[in-house]
This record gives sequence, C-alpha cells and structure tokens, in this order.
Amino acid sequence: MSGDGGLAMLLGELITVRLHRLPVKIVVFNNASLGMIKLEMMVDGIPDYQTDFEPTNFAAIAEAVGITALRVEDPTEVHGALADGLNRPGPVLMEFVTDSNALSIPPAITGDQVRGFALSATKQVLGGGVGKMVDLARANLRNIPRP
Repeated sequence: MSGDGGLAMLLGELITVRLHRLPVKIVVFNNASLGMIKLEMMVDGIPDYQTDFEPTNFAAIAEAVGITALRVEDPTEVHGALADGLNRPGPVLMEFVTDSNALSIPPAITGDQVRGFALSATKQVLGGGVGKMVDLARANLRNIPRP
C-alpha cells in the first residue's frame, strides 16, 4: 500500500517487480497531493505550498512496464476492483483515485495542532485562498458522524 507520492519516488521498483515477476499486489491511493506533508505544514501554522501536483495515471505506467493494472475513480467500484486485483495471478497494481482535500486525522489531536491548523487556515484565507478552504471544509464535513 502506498500513496502516490511514495510510488512516484520509487517508480523504478515497478520495473523490478515486472522483471522478477513478483506476485505482489500494489495498492496506490492517488490524491495528486503530498497529503501528509500538507497536513504537517498546516498543523505547524504554515499554509500548504507546492504539495499538490498534476494528476498521474499510475495504472497506465504499470501497464507500460507490463504489470496488470486497475484504476478506480468511482468509490462504488472499490470492492470489486480489490477482489479482482487480489485474485489475478502475478503482479497487479490497483490505483484508487481519492479526494485530495480529505484529511488524515490523527487518533489524538493536541491543542497546538488545532491552533496551528487555525493559523494556517487564516493565512490561507487572508492570502486569497477562501475557495481552497471552503473546498477543504466541504470535503471533510461530510465525514463527521451524525447522530
């Protein structure tokens, strides 16, 4: 399992997997963003900078080196794609396109992290990034449990 940033740094390993026909199943979460870096910056009070990038089709890259690949953009297809990919022989790359605004929330949140995030959001808004913060809020409010 890997994020898109991690796989991008190790693309040569796809060739190794194919060369040795390793029967590994590779799951890639593709949000076209260095999501963990973005969150680390925000909780430190820094508006994210250069953490988003152009979308990359890692399934196409895997297929180009001879690895069976599946790309999922519709959340309703996740279960079927996982079952299909895990049951195929040989190496398989399964790419799941995810929301770049979805935050990974740590199990415990400190007051310093909340203050840093608020400071980062304020800087973002004051710097003209109101729309960016609205998109971030929309993407994450839908995940709050409702009674």
